[in-house]
Amino acid sequence: MKTQSENQISFINQNIFFREFTFSKNDFKGLNSKQQLEFADNVVWIEDIFFIFQIKEKELDASDDRKLFQSKILNKAVKQIKATTKYLSEYSDIHIENEKGHKINIAQAKDNPSRKIIIYQAKDFSEQLRQIKFYESTEIGLIHLFHEEDYTWICRLLLTPCEINEYLSFRERLFLFDKRASAALPEQYFLSHFLETPDADHFNAKYINSLLHFDQTTSEFDISGIMENFAKNIKMANYETEYYPILAELALLNRFELAAFKQKYSLCVQESENQDFTTPYRMYVPRTDCAFVFIPLHSKNAANWANALDNYAFALKYDSKASRCIGAVVFRDPNDKEYFQIFWNYIHHEWVFDQELEDLLNDNYLFRASRVSKTDNRYRK
Repeated sequence: MKTQSENQISFINQNIFFREFTFSKNDFKGLNSKQQLEFADNVVWIEDIFFIFQIKEKELDASDDRKLFQSKILNKAVKQIKATTKYLSEYSDIHIENEKGHKINIAQAKDNPSRKIIIYQAKDFSEQLRQIKFYESTEIGLIHLFHEEDYTWICRLLLTPCEINEYLSFRERLFLFDKRASAALPEQYFLSHFLETPDADHFNAKYINSLLHFDQTTSEFDISGIMENFAKNIKMANYETEYYPILAELALLNRFELAAFKQKYSLCVQESENQDFTTPYRMYVPRTDCAFVFIPLHSKNAANWANALDNYAFALKYDSKASRCIGAVVFRDPNDKEYFQIFWNYIHHEWVFDQELEDLLNDNYLFRASRVSKTDNRYRK
């Protein structure tokens, strides 16, 4: 049975990292073995993002906190993390169930660099121990240590898988820059420093004020409503996990990229019943090498949605020189104008020069100008 902390971290992770990429039912049987093994308490896997969690919970008096830290965290949890990494090297098939109920072979993530994370909950835990942020293992490298309260706040403020992954990378770099100073600072300083700058080659006490200027507005980049309808009403599925690559690409976007996605998606929906032809909306994210095209289609042309989706998606992928492209075509339901029909596709292959497409785009350019806005600091008000 899961502990309260395991349930809490599972709830946080499936809301931040999507249910499709979060795993908390992680028992599996080894090859030619009847023994049941546990592959970590919780796992997140989205493309190159691969987190392995061990979660410890015990309410102790303050006099016992060092004993808890040594026995439950530095000994038992670290040993369990090491066992999980060993399973990855030993087994080619580790099928565990995600929060959507789909079995996934997590062993396919073995070539991705993993972030190992121990989260602990303890009543009246001393600040001195709470400020110890890493366990350094000669076998598997750095292991992040988080009090459950600190991990919850990080997820609550950063909100996106991409930015939480960026923060963990920053946390490692700042720790390695000065281990002694890192152990003397609270997690709030690390988070404030990250919100001010990702540069991890200095400390500055003024950064603690960054939390005062943090922009907590989420409406511009919150696409949870879009994603809820997407997963529920996906039109492209030939098999149950076919839409996962689209969701993964969205999970890799930061808040400004998500804001651009949401804006263009919303414009596409608004313009779909325009009597005049509306040039498709588009965006390209160089950081992830993925293009997006949003095609508004009048309901009278609804029968042509498949050709429109394929043609525009292939054309934009080529024009962007991208390895991947996501397309969405939107039109009002011809039989019930109260509802929209939305179809998606996902194209993934290496870019190759194509003279026919070159000539087509030169003779009749299909897209409007587009760029993703940037700012010096995405977290400031």
